[in-house]
Amino acid sequence: MAITPDRFFVILLFATVILGRSRTFLKDWVPFIALLIGYEMLRGFADTSGFRVNVENLVNLERSIFGFIPTEELQKRFFDPNHIRWYDIGAVLIDFLHFPLPLIAAFYFWIKDRHQYWKFIVALLALSFAGFVTYLVFPAAPPWYAAQRAHLIDVNKVVDFVVADVGWGWDFSQIYNKLNPNPVAAMPSLHSAYPWLCFLALRQFNKKLSWFFLPYPILVWASVVYLGEHYIIDVIAGVTYATVVYLLVYRSRRLRNFIVNFVKSKGSAKVRAEKTVGNV
Repeated sequence: MAITPDRFFVILLFATVILGRSRTFLKDWVPFIALLIGYEMLRGFADTSGFRVNVENLVNLERSIFGFIPTEELQKRFFDPNHIRWYDIGAVLIDFLHFPLPLIAAFYFWIKDRHQYWKFIVALLALSFAGFVTYLVFPAAPPWYAAQRAHLIDVNKVVDFVVADVGWGWDFSQIYNKLNPNPVAAMPSLHSAYPWLCFLALRQFNKKLSWFFLPYPILVWASVVYLGEHYIIDVIAGVTYATVVYLLVYRSRRLRNFIVNFVKSKGSAKVRAEKTVGNV
């Protein structure tokens, strides 16, 4: 079962009810989740933009850089479609965390420091929509697409084998069931970009804690390449996008001041509301 943003939002809402902060949570999170789902809706239309889907040129670029296709070599050495191993399942589980991971990070920042929360979601949304624009003008096929539809390389879509073997189902929420999936949104790899953005944001907030998190992005990068979901060049593009967005959001004094003033204004509005209720 996939944990989509709308489902994870409900889980977090229950947590804030226990913490007694549900009203603030709804004010801060509903616009964020709405924009994130809006991005997911738009992403599904990116493959209908009319631009040529990039398939063979990506295969050639990957091969020209490494001398071979890393995904192809990894699967030759480690993947057996007739014998699903523990690391196949582990890689798929890591892949499934694509939705909840940035929300967990956002929730952590929201609990600890709302200024950090607002900076992080601005960066996350900017990263997501930058990816969407790229998907729109540069539709990029993943390795499994180049294998199954263009027959250019010998790569399996490992996720399908693991899901069939373990017995998982693609049980998305009703919102996500209505979204059009986009099979040619491989570059940049947001699967790779999101955890790297989480690391950079965490490093800025708590450097010691960030080093404990660092192995996770590396596992994600290895997993998406092994699973046939992305080329290494997709991963590099995703990390580059995340780094640029981080620098723009976190290092821009003007944007930082805007976020600080925005959070202060919301806090002032809350205080005024509480005073009004108290005087009634």
